[in-house]
Amino acid sequence: MSDEKKEPEKVHANVVFGGGNLVAVTGIIGGVVLALGFPWIVLAYGQALGPTLLVVFMILGLSIGGLVALVSAFFGLVIPREVGGGAPPWWISELKSWSKEWKDWGDVDWKKWTEQEWKDWAEKKKKED
Repeated sequence: MSDEKKEPEKVHANVVFGGGNLVAVTGIIGGVVLALGFPWIVLAYGQALGPTLLVVFMILGLSIGGLVALVSAFFGLVIPREVGGGAPPWWISELKSWSKEWKDWGDVDWKKWTEQEWKDWAEKKKKED
C-alpha cells in the first residue's frame, strides 16, 4: 500500500475543480520559453536594430512570455473541470429513447403487416417528431 494521501476533489454546487494541472504546467513552460527565447533571438540576430529597439523588444518578449505563463497558470488551475454535476452525454438519453421504442415494437411480426399498418405507423412517427 502507498503512504501517499490523495487530495480529495473540491466540489461545490455541482462544480468540480482540479485536473487542470497539466494545462497550467504546459502554459507556464510555454510562457517561460517565450519569455527567454524571444529576447535570445533578438540579441543574437538583431544587432542592426540599435540599442533602443533591442531593449524594447527584450522587455516586450519578457512581458508577453510572463503574461502567457500567468494567464495559463490562472486558467489551468481556476477554471472548473466539470460544471453541472456529471450529466450523462446526450447520446445516452437518445439511446434510451430508441431502446424504449424498440421494446414497444418487440412482439410485433413485421413481415405480416399490411400496407395500411405501415401507413399508420409512418403517420404516428410523423406526429411524434
